[in-house]
Amino acid sequence: MEIRDSYSRIGGWLIVPAIGLVLSPISLLFYISSEIMPAFTAVPLSETSGEFRTYLLLDLLLNLLVFAYTIVVAVLFFKRRRVAPKLVMSLYLLNLLFIIGERFVFMSLNELQWIIGIINGIVPSLIWIPYFLLSKRVQATFKV
Repeated sequence: MEIRDSYSRIGGWLIVPAIGLVLSPISLLFYISSEIMPAFTAVPLSETSGEFRTYLLLDLLLNLLVFAYTIVVAVLFFKRRRVAPKLVMSLYLLNLLFIIGERFVFMSLNELQWIIGIINGIVPSLIWIPYFLLSKRVQATFKV
């Protein structure tokens, strides 16, 4: 079997982002159901400030959009579509933007929490974006 033929399947280091694409929607649903939805019922919305209601609705909407986008990216990834690597890279960048955006919304985050969040956004991006740009396996796998 030629090396190129073995690259036509999702394998090698591509398994790691594949696992992430499977776990991300599950994680997002867990976050929505355990963090966002209870906030809607904890205090009647009529008793909360307009800013808090706006934040809750925006947080729910953005997370539902990211959930849907992640599903689309995962489907295209597992179908090995040519556009999938670019979409996966965009997910890494989107995650980083959300982390930075949260810092500006929640100024109450302490510096250590923010630094850990930034590291959790930057490190995967620094590893996987170059991998998706330069890897021969990625070029050979996503040809459909």
